[in-house]
Amino acid sequence: MAKKAIPPLSKSEYVPHLDVNGIFSGFTGKGSKTVIPAWAMAKVSMRLVPDQHPRDVEQQLRRYLEMNAPDGIRWELSYLGGGPASMSDPDQPAALALAKAFEVVWQRPPVYKREGGSVPIVADMQQILKIDSVLTGFGLPGDNIHSPNEKLHLPTWKKGIQSLIHFFYFFGDQSA
Repeated sequence: MAKKAIPPLSKSEYVPHLDVNGIFSGFTGKGSKTVIPAWAMAKVSMRLVPDQHPRDVEQQLRRYLEMNAPDGIRWELSYLGGGPASMSDPDQPAALALAKAFEVVWQRPPVYKREGGSVPIVADMQQILKIDSVLTGFGLPGDNIHSPNEKLHLPTWKKGIQSLIHFFYFFGDQSA
């Protein structure tokens, strides 16, 4: 099976994200009010790219707020935790076994995409244990993962299960 190489990305192609996960402010009960709230709270999360480190990014956001918050505005920033970005080697034996499994089940080679997700333990395993991971999902772009209207396309999910069965067979066969 010929595998298409993933072309390297230039630094300008990495796209970190800052997401607002929740906002709370002012009057939230039934009925109307015309009072302007005295305070507001927002919970944010950030998706990092390679060579970014959570504490550095927190300090960058802190500096941004210090430089750009309007006069008279008090703000507070709390760091709740984080993990560095990681990248897995697509040429490692486990990744090759997974690609072969996908090709068997879907009848076509997989498409390699660099797409983020938060699994902080992966970077820890790479750094501390010196092992790589294989990460995959079976969601579709319209599944709205982690959204209030999250869903799964069951036929795709079933093919994902079949892919994992083949993956374990192919990966075990390599190790023998």
